[in-house]
Amino acid sequence: MATPETAVAALPAAPGRGPRDDAVPRIHDLLLRYGAEAASVRCAGPALRHWLDAPPPEGTGACVCYADTGRAWVAAGSPLAPDPLQARAAARFVAAAREAGRRACFFAVERRLPGLRSLAIGEQPAFAPAEWLSSGARSGRIREQLRRSRRKGVRVRRVPAADLREGTPLRTAVERIAAGWAAARRMEPLGFLVALDPFRRPGEHRYYVAERDGEPVAFLSAVPLYARRGWLVEDLLRSAAAPNGTTEQLLVAFAREAGDSAVFTLGLAPLSSGGHLPAWQRAARALARPFYDFAGIRAFKERLHPTRWEPVWLAFPGDGPAALHVGDALAAFAGGSPARIALRTFLRRPAGPPWLISVMLVGWTAALGALAAAGRPEPLGLDRAQLGLWALFDALLAALLFGAARRPRPGRLALAAGLALADGVLYLHHLAGAAPPDARLTPLRAIAAASPLAAAAALAWAALLAARLRPAGVSRRSRRRRPPPGRCG
Repeated sequence: MATPETAVAALPAAPGRGPRDDAVPRIHDLLLRYGAEAASVRCAGPALRHWLDAPPPEGTGACVCYADTGRAWVAAGSPLAPDPLQARAAARFVAAAREAGRRACFFAVERRLPGLRSLAIGEQPAFAPAEWLSSGARSGRIREQLRRSRRKGVRVRRVPAADLREGTPLRTAVERIAAGWAAARRMEPLGFLVALDPFRRPGEHRYYVAERDGEPVAFLSAVPLYARRGWLVEDLLRSAAAPNGTTEQLLVAFAREAGDSAVFTLGLAPLSSGGHLPAWQRAARALARPFYDFAGIRAFKERLHPTRWEPVWLAFPGDGPAALHVGDALAAFAGGSPARIALRTFLRRPAGPPWLISVMLVGWTAALGALAAAGRPEPLGLDRAQLGLWALFDALLAALLFGAARRPRPGRLALAAGLALADGVLYLHHLAGAAPPDARLTPLRAIAAASPLAAAAALAWAALLAARLRPAGVSRRSRRRRPPPGRCG
């Protein structure tokens, strides 16, 4: 499912269980008749498992595509079944999961499932192609973006699936764009509904490539939503060499050829709403911003002037807390423990160390401020004025680190590493001339001295990562003007 220009990375689709060969025709038939949701496009692929219900009257004849996290079955959208049988199919799937010792939930359903609780997880933009081409795509901003890309020599063409066979020059170029996009993401790759798999079922896709001077710089793939007479723009990949307006040019080319369709969508903009967001969603957006720009994704899709916004839900049984099922969905995207992928992000992505250190520094700075306000500087071997200055310094450093996590530039990270090193060295120098502390305070002072030095080492590592991942040949000024290479779909 979809992320735009500031997106998380996606894993290549990994084999799950896949449907049995004799079940493939049945699943394809159900997709043709009932595959209306964006999540349903993943159902025919090998990455998910498939629960096939018994035919009526014993069962519903439905299919549910799901990921097994080890603790839960997380379904990709609603059951593929007729509307009158959806509630019964969902209940039977939940019962089958419980028999297997699993919880169950349905991620990215586009309407509430009767008998289940629903939690709004975001909205997706819907575009009526003919209407959008005559109104939204003719807005001043989009017209200007189109002029920019055409002035830069960008040309868009539809390409047949045969041109993207493995080993062909175009396939190699698209894979290079995808690899560059994934390397530039702030998070480790995710799977489930955002697994990068543009070449599965190639005969059913529509492919478009944007070229500049004969070289591919962006790529769009769309897959049909059969039961809705619509399309999901599943992948929209840009290289760092793609000028402003390339994304819009690809979408306009696609919309012109999809004019007889009812709708196309760019997929979910998570944790977004045209109205008021719950407090926990606002907090999640703020904390995750260095790794996943929820607000930026919403803003990108809003700038395209969609015909309307449609709510998307997480549906789950009413006998457990919503947080448990949110955790199950996160585990499905992580392909295992969310904590494990978070740790890999901190170790391998330059945004990780500054974000973690800034969060820890907030608590430490608050403790320093409280000691200074209470007139209790003795535990750290400082006087009250020194303690207040240290708290102020750390507050400024925390702000710098959070900014560095949002935009992990090598220079900014190197500056933060230098300041953290100076913090630790100055405190060590002060302790060297101070009277020996009470033995009970020695561990506290050791932690206070060692922590800035460890932070400096972690930030220096992040600066090296940022320098290594920075796109070659792209100036600092051009990075400010143009959004980073991204994916939509």
